[in-house]
Amino acid sequence: MDKQLLALQNLTGMVLDVERMKLQQIALAERKLKEQIMELDKESKKRSGQLLAKGGTDQALLAGADMRWQSWLQQQKRKLNTRRAALLAKYEEQRQKAQKAFGKDEAVRKLLEQSNEEARVKSGRA
Repeated sequence: MDKQLLALQNLTGMVLDVERMKLQQIALAERKLKEQIMELDKESKKRSGQLLAKGGTDQALLAGADMRWQSWLQQQKRKLNTRRAALLAKYEEQRQKAQKAFGKDEAVRKLLEQSNEEARVKSGRA
């Protein structure tokens, strides 16, 4: 039985590692999207500061380029936020899978410990 439990522990350990790796990959992708959104916000604030420094108007604003850029900026942020929301949902789903894999791994580890303890008790009596 110990051999089977050891094999099962190896298997559950590998599954847990894979699920954690998937979770980390999703978290990394979400962080990158968040950084892109923050960069767009930074650029928008930078442009607002430039306009304030110039008295609230400049050639780009007068030509309508600012309005088009702001529209493009909002569209990009919407796309990124939509992708980020999907990733956050996927993260939660993956977190639950990793949690389940952890529970299985932990259960097998405890069974193996219990089996080893029983074997020690038996060998102590013999």
